[in-house]
Amino acid sequence: MDDPFQTVPPLAESEAELVRRRRLLHRLVILLVVAVATFSAITWLLLRMDSLQLAQAEPARVVRQHLEALNRGDFRAAYALFSESYRERIAFETYHAMVAEHRAVFTTRRVEFEAQRQSGMRAVLTTRVLAADGGRYLARFSLVREAGRWWIDDIRWSAEPRNRRSIHI
Repeated sequence: MDDPFQTVPPLAESEAELVRRRRLLHRLVILLVVAVATFSAITWLLLRMDSLQLAQAEPARVVRQHLEALNRGDFRAAYALFSESYRERIAFETYHAMVAEHRAVFTTRRVEFEAQRQSGMRAVLTTRVLAADGGRYLARFSLVREAGRWWIDDIRWSAEPRNRRSIHI
């Protein structure tokens, strides 16, 4: 007969253990799903921020390439960084003559990017330039995004107020 004080049979203990293990496994699965979702969201955000920073850095990279080409005396490479519309307005010979005439201005010792405005397919960079001739200039580069990359569309050079010179290329 049944003894009311009989302990739970070992089978019942293993069922309780099985229920406990299932709950633990269920919690671990939920934790794994949450961790993967969190990791994916953070990775997406970081990549998005990186791509935004890269998109903002790209106009500055083009300007730096242009100034480096001028420093090397590689006028063709510098001219090649201009937009198609700029090259339609200003022939290479005209550009070359102007840069050659003001060579000391366009040979830079130091370039500091002061401000950048970017809106869609246009960007404007203001830079402070210390030229080889010792002059200090402000250069305002207007860039456009065409065919998947940035191109210089216009440059305005002006001497800092004490020099009062202005050059448009």
